[in-house]
Amino acid sequence: MAPKETEEPLAQFDLTAKLMPYMDRHLLFPMLHFLKELGIHKKEDLLRAEIELLQTTYMLDFQEEKYQELGESVPDALNERREEVMALVSESREMMMKLLEILEDEAAVKKMHNLKTIADVCSEFDVTPEQVEGLASFAKVMFECGGYQVSGQALKHYRHFIDKEPERTLTSKLVSCNWGSAASFLLNRDYEAAADVIEKLNEFLETAKMHKREVLLQRTWLLHWSLFAIFQSDSPPEKVLNIFLDMKSLSVISISCPHLFRYVSACLILNKRLKLALKETVWIVQLESTSYSDPVTRFLVALYTDLDFDGAQRELQACANLCKADFFLAHHWSEFEENARLLIFEQYCRIHQCINIDMIATRLNMSPAEAELWIVKLIQNAKLDARIDSEKSRVVMSKAPPSVYQQVLEKTKNLSFRSTMLLSNLEKRENERKGIV
Repeated sequence: MAPKETEEPLAQFDLTAKLMPYMDRHLLFPMLHFLKELGIHKKEDLLRAEIELLQTTYMLDFQEEKYQELGESVPDALNERREEVMALVSESREMMMKLLEILEDEAAVKKMHNLKTIADVCSEFDVTPEQVEGLASFAKVMFECGGYQVSGQALKHYRHFIDKEPERTLTSKLVSCNWGSAASFLLNRDYEAAADVIEKLNEFLETAKMHKREVLLQRTWLLHWSLFAIFQSDSPPEKVLNIFLDMKSLSVISISCPHLFRYVSACLILNKRLKLALKETVWIVQLESTSYSDPVTRFLVALYTDLDFDGAQRELQACANLCKADFFLAHHWSEFEENARLLIFEQYCRIHQCINIDMIATRLNMSPAEAELWIVKLIQNAKLDARIDSEKSRVVMSKAPPSVYQQVLEKTKNLSFRSTMLLSNLEKRENERKGIV
């Protein structure tokens, strides 16, 4: 996708090309739509990318629209494929019709949940084991047609059935169903349900008996999918946020996808409850800056590692364009800027007891009047233990005793990440010694 020359400042911050290899093709459609609206790439390139992604789906009407937007005639092969897809959908729906009708009855579903085995369900409702197993295939067909709500519900019922057989081996089909559930819920914007499935997948990968490279790859996919739940939701599910910022996840990001440090840093800025983990995580971001850096990561490093307030302010200004060009951060800019200014101010306050309002206004890229009003609001909202000396136009900070808990955290920070990276480097060296690529 070639960027327009006039939009180069925005195009340089677009991570779509790096994110695409780890996303389900259906998750890419809203991202490509965002890029078309933004206008930083040629529309024709984006339309052809959408058509390419649609080739293996059953969303033929959507594909036809893309050809029309290009001003091209619809290929005959697409019309021929329509008949095949319609026959497949009809056959799948007909096979599952009896079970689907039962699942639409809330009383019947509740009764199903109380039955102990799949055999009991089949006996009670006069359905076959093949129909129960067929729910997964039906969900796949619906998903490829763009029926994300139907596919999500079908897979939810299927997983309830499978839970009745705890001794059943976790097959690749069941794992695929969890991935399908996650994608369906994310596309249907049901982020709490998606968070539950993401948590299950994370637990599965903790104990999975797979090659380490396969586990690493699947963890990388899971972290990328988590971006939807974290940044597209009005209230990010806490369990997904914890998984994303876990030390194991940070190790995975360091090894296979350092571009995700942008979103690690954004999480730290946007979520005030993560303050205790902020310094520790910024240390990791700074350590990995040779692999990846951008205005968001450099803002935190400048502020917490270099104590460079002028540099932090410059990076914050650059973050405006970065957020505008980023699908996941675009609608967070206002909150991002507000929280980033607060972090600058808090860090400045830790160093200085008396702060000139004109000086802090410069640091925050505000006028003195705006800065004073902003500080007054902070004090009123109990976010700042200070008072304003209007005569001398300064803010006087109240000294708080150091927290023992915080001191312990400072002493023990980074131990987990250091241990994980040390183990990873030792394994890599051992493999090199044995000649394993």
